[in-house]
Amino acid sequence: MSTEVTSAAEAAEMTVEELRAQTRLLARELPGTLRRITLRAGSLSVDVEWEAAPAAPLAAVPAAAAAAAAAQESDPDETPADVVRVTAPLVGTFYQAASPGAEPFVKVGDTVEAGQQLAIIEAMKLLNSITAEVRGVVHAIHAGDGDIVEYAQPLVDIVPAS
Repeated sequence: MSTEVTSAAEAAEMTVEELRAQTRLLARELPGTLRRITLRAGSLSVDVEWEAAPAAPLAAVPAAAAAAAAAQESDPDETPADVVRVTAPLVGTFYQAASPGAEPFVKVGDTVEAGQQLAIIEAMKLLNSITAEVRGVVHAIHAGDGDIVEYAQPLVDIVPAS
């Protein structure tokens, strides 16, 4: 037995029903409480939002590591007016070092040369080098090692050398 769609309205209604069915399946399959659903028939769109799941307890972070992370970003009130902000050229995973456990490319307070590597962003298994645009001193590092960064997200602030 086959069904034929005879009008655009029937096609849209059938699509909406299919979307609803898929959403019901997702609600049963995925953990958490469904918070919001948006369905559209014209140009097909589905927005599904779940309530945030409670975060798993994290292992205690050693005090030295916490202090080092806090030192990576300076007080925004102390940001010089002439700072050059290096931003993410693409979406990906930000790495401060060439490999896990290795020394970071730069730290706050380091002097860098124009073209010097500051970090790596991995996107689709490709490693993209992030370099300094000017010679100067690293004022702040805004992204943490292993963080997912968005396009144009601030990564590193450099105070140009005079």
